[in-house]
Parts: sequence; C-alpha cells; structure tokens
Amino acid sequence: MRVFRFRAAASALLFAVVLLSGIASPSLEAQSNPVRVTASTTWVGAMAEAAGAEVLRVLAPVELRHPAEYDFRASDVRYAVEADWLVWAGYEGFMRSLFEATGFPEDRIARVHTNNSPPVLKEVVGALAEQFGTRDTFRRWEAELDALAAEIQSGAADSGVPRTRAAVHEHHRVVAEWLGYDIVAVFGPAELTPSRLREILGADPELIIDNWHMPSGEPLRGQGREYHALINFPGQEGTTTLLDVLRYNTRKLGILP
Repeated sequence: MRVFRFRAAASALLFAVVLLSGIASPSLEAQSNPVRVTASTTWVGAMAEAAGAEVLRVLAPVELRHPAEYDFRASDVRYAVEADWLVWAGYEGFMRSLFEATGFPEDRIARVHTNNSPPVLKEVVGALAEQFGTRDTFRRWEAELDALAAEIQSGAADSGVPRTRAAVHEHHRVVAEWLGYDIVAVFGPAELTPSRLREILGADPELIIDNWHMPSGEPLRGQGREYHALINFPGQEGTTTLLDVLRYNTRKLGILP
C-alpha cells in the first residue's frame, strides 16, 4: 500500500512538472519548441505562420470559394486536441461548434482581424507573435513585408493609381485606400440593387475591384471599365502566403510587373 501511494504521488509530481514545463514563459521563442496551431481558414493560417507558428491543420478546405461557409465535422475535434492554439477570425460559425465540442481553453483561442493591407497585417501578425512568444520570427517576416510594401507603393505611384477612379468591394476597400486609388464608390458584400447600380455608375468609375470569394460587382462590368476580382485567402491562383496574395493582387491591377 505504501509503495502504491509513493508511486501515485511520484506520478502526480511528474505530471505537474510536465504541465509547468509546457506553459513556461513563451517569450523565449516558445522554448525552442514550435507553437502548434489549428486554423479556421488558409487566411488565418497564413497569419499564424507569418507570426512564427507551425500550422497543424487548416479546417476549411482551400477548394471552397468562401471558406467561412465550411461545415463543422466531428473529426475536426482531433485537430483541436493536438494544437496549442486555435486561431480564427470571428465569422466562421464552424469554429464556434468546435469550441463547444472541445471545451478548448479560452486563453488559447486567438481571434484575428482579416485584412490584407500591409499596415493591418503587420499589426495583426505582430499581436499573434506576442501571444505565441515568437517575436524574432515575426521580425524577419516583417522585414519582408516592409520591402514588398515599399515596392508596391512605388509601383502604384508609377502606374497612376492616385488618378484612377475606382469602385471597390468592401472587403478590399482598406487595401485600395492604402494603394492610393481615388475611391468613388464602395459596394458589397450584398448584391447590388438597381438603384445602387445606377448610383455607382453615375460616379463614373474607371476600375472595378471586386472580391473573388464573394463577387457582387459583376453588373458593373462593361463600357470601358476595367474589372478585377481579387483574392483574400491564400491557396487560390497558386498563392500560399500572405505576401503571395499581395503580389498576385497587385499584379492583376498592373501595379507590379
């Protein structure tokens, strides 16, 4: 009986040591162990990866045109159990089902603001790095982002972006503002009504910037207006990272070669 009690006490002590070692200060680049993340979508996953995390699983398949509409599956629970953090954007209903099914600790759930404007990306990814304890990795990524952002802004100025009148989908508005377009109208995500269509056309836009994942600006095509549907979620059109998405979109707009 004494031997059993000793072994039980020793096992409890060992468990406590292991537990404490797992939650030790995350400021030392996660104690040389990667921070493991399960992400709702490729957009969120790319943010976590840029912050320095290892993405174990992206739940919504990249093949979905609008990944937030993914349906929760019971098999997704295993990916939460294996993760140190769950990361989402707040509008993915299937993640709420996952939280309820797993009882995942609230202090290990990170919610991010999804926007591909470089200043917003820097803020959001930097905040994740603070939570993960991966600031050094973030700083390396930040330098790459800054270099690309400078190249894009130079290209925008050279290609006459500030003189281009644009009607822009709401989900690309912040990026379009950062690029310097003369935004004469914002539309979406709801479908355009006839009166709103007439109003936007009356503003005489030269360029229509739509959202490929939830397009609503297609009725604005035509009569010499340039039309481009941009992406937000990496994984589309050969993209993998956040920087890939920036390059792809600005090339479509003729800003980068």
